[in-house]
Amino acid sequence: MMTMNFYRKMVLNILTVSVGMSLFTHGSLKAQTQSELQDVQEIVAIVNDELISLYDLKQRMMLMALSGSNQRDEQYLQSQAMNGLIDDKLKLQEAEKYNALNSESELLSSFGNYAGQFNMDSETLEERLNEAGVEKESLLSQLKGVLAWNSVVGGLLEPLVNITDDEVLNYIDGLERDKGKYEYQVSEIFILTTDNAKREENVEVANIIYSQLMDEGVFSAVAQQFSQSSTATVGGDMGWIMEGEIPEDISNMLPDLEIDEITKPIDTEDGIYIIKLTNRRRILTLDENDIRVTIKEMMFDKGDASEAILNSLSEKVSPTLAKTDNCELFEENVKTLNAIDSNDVGTFSVGQFVPNLKNEFLTMEIGSGTSLFEAEKGFRSYILCAKEIPEVKLPEFETVLENLTQTRVQLIARRHLRDLRRDAIVDYR
Repeated sequence: MMTMNFYRKMVLNILTVSVGMSLFTHGSLKAQTQSELQDVQEIVAIVNDELISLYDLKQRMMLMALSGSNQRDEQYLQSQAMNGLIDDKLKLQEAEKYNALNSESELLSSFGNYAGQFNMDSETLEERLNEAGVEKESLLSQLKGVLAWNSVVGGLLEPLVNITDDEVLNYIDGLERDKGKYEYQVSEIFILTTDNAKREENVEVANIIYSQLMDEGVFSAVAQQFSQSSTATVGGDMGWIMEGEIPEDISNMLPDLEIDEITKPIDTEDGIYIIKLTNRRRILTLDENDIRVTIKEMMFDKGDASEAILNSLSEKVSPTLAKTDNCELFEENVKTLNAIDSNDVGTFSVGQFVPNLKNEFLTMEIGSGTSLFEAEKGFRSYILCAKEIPEVKLPEFETVLENLTQTRVQLIARRHLRDLRRDAIVDYR
């Protein structure tokens, strides 16, 4: 994993300028060099009479690099940073128009949630940003745009969506009809196309993003920085979908994708998609990976780890482990079998285990133990104390209604942002 200092050097190379650390603290200016003051004062774009400075642009480029980009293409970063800043202006303007701007406390809470995605607290994230030459205010500005757009989508656009009872019931009927077919959990990065004249440029941008992902970029982090869909706030996660619920060009690819596979850019009427398949499952069909088991373990001395030791140990413990009372007599059997250690392991889905152990859990009786598995410090057997098979049932009416609503809202939100971009007066300097 790359360090923040590495990212800082990388971005400084991209920008070929020296950006001072911690130019702002709580919104107040510290001592700055003449070059830095010029960056703040130099205007690179005006969006409906609101200004974007060169300093804003450089800071957003650095934030994008911190998302995991290994790209050193200054033109690419600059283009995407500018698009993001323009979108943020439009989102904030739309939110202000409907009195939907978020409070300072909501913004700080969002900053804390963002830090949590990287297993940090707010203070640690701020320190890491400063180390990379990125101001906290720059990230807060981006998050402010995200929150404002969520308010617009939830308060203005969602009420426009009217899913009828018949649509919900038809969807549920479709689930019964399609029982056994696959549904897919997917994530997206979406590049909005507002002008067909720029479609080729957007495809090129999407190809660069795809290359970045292939170079060990983290999909969720890249989606948060580059995707122009409302799903960007959750790392591009679209949830579970069936074929036909998304554009046909994407839907047709899903059956052939491997888990965690990322598609090359897909050009559609609305824009460019990059899709990651996170998981797949059969509709209304039990997935054995979801069966949950509660287990305990016994550890036995490894000795010289020879085959003779294992055979001798297996002959000694296997008759007891084959019985179905090992959970009730666990402590007693630990002593009788001279186990060197024992534990209550807990409850897990069988899909979390290696295939041979998973298969044992699926077929063995409750109370019995697995065959012996070699571990670093000994031989281990797991005792199966409970098995929970999830009930396969149709989703509740309200759940389907919510899912259909959110799918429709995402589509409307994309088109609304596209319309805002088309109607905006953007003056590039």
